[in-house]
Amino acid sequence: MKRLSTEITELLNKKSTTDFLNAARQFVTLMENGDLDQEEFHKDSHKALSELYRTALELETIELIHSSPESEFKEIDHDELRKMNKNLISNLGKDCFYWGILDPTYTEEDGKPGLGWKISDKEPTQGWLVDDFADIYADLKEELTKIDQIGTDEAIEDALWQLKFGFNHHWGNHCIDAMRVLHYLWYNGKL
Repeated sequence: MKRLSTEITELLNKKSTTDFLNAARQFVTLMENGDLDQEEFHKDSHKALSELYRTALELETIELIHSSPESEFKEIDHDELRKMNKNLISNLGKDCFYWGILDPTYTEEDGKPGLGWKISDKEPTQGWLVDDFADIYADLKEELTKIDQIGTDEAIEDALWQLKFGFNHHWGNHCIDAMRVLHYLWYNGKL
């Protein structure tokens, strides 16, 4: 890793950051482990998702000092990511589909759906654990790669910002959906 600024070094050494990065790495490692049986995978992924979500709640939203929307980094090959993500998610079988609602906060009294939502977003939709795991994995892996392989102030700052933004607006939703489904599968005796 290149010599980092004081701000980035302090940010990386914060407990909230180290706890989150450890949880993210643990989840990524789990997704890349091809040696687990289905039961171990369900149990370990449920724990890993819970820890990931818990630590993401504590992760700080940072102000961008070293990076900007114009910052460019080497593109991550998403096909290559799929090859690295070789765990059991593709073998989840019938248990990988579930019902969900895109915006559970929508009510008829609102008169209209929230910003950007369509009326149909209040209707149940089919979710897919494979998609949840794959999206969480890709979002985390891409930003961890920026931190570990590029390792500049700009890359680390951008990665941490993207990780928190993704938690708030993308992979955090997938995390909640997957945890809920795994809870039902595990504790309702479907596994």
